[in-house]
Amino acid sequence: MVNKNVLERKIEFIDKHLARLEQYRKVSLNAMLGDQAMQDIVEYNLFQAINHLIALIEHIVVDEGYGMPQSAYEGAALLKAKNIFTANDCDVLQKMIGFRNVIGHDYIHLDKKIVFKVLNKGIKDIRRIAMKLMKKFR
Repeated sequence: MVNKNVLERKIEFIDKHLARLEQYRKVSLNAMLGDQAMQDIVEYNLFQAINHLIALIEHIVVDEGYGMPQSAYEGAALLKAKNIFTANDCDVLQKMIGFRNVIGHDYIHLDKKIVFKVLNKGIKDIRRIAMKLMKKFR
């Protein structure tokens, strides 16, 4: 059974990082591209929000006895197998995980236009998936 305190704490962390991003959603791409400090703040908070979402997924998977995911991708797939996530949810999560990996591990050059797109369109997906988990396991 999912520990409700952990669930709520992870949701609080996600909300905190997403709230920090709100003021940057109003800026233009050119303004963001011209401000390295802004880019760093946006990337950090997106990274943290996605990281907390991944940790929440892994916590749920383990606590519910769905398995022991060996990767973030596997955790999302296990929730899909249990009909908690749709195929679309899984697709969105895979993209989020990949994005997080690029930021965190600097595998390839991070395209700032993609960061801008995630800032303006991806936040709703992070929030939607987090709320879906909150409603299901609260």
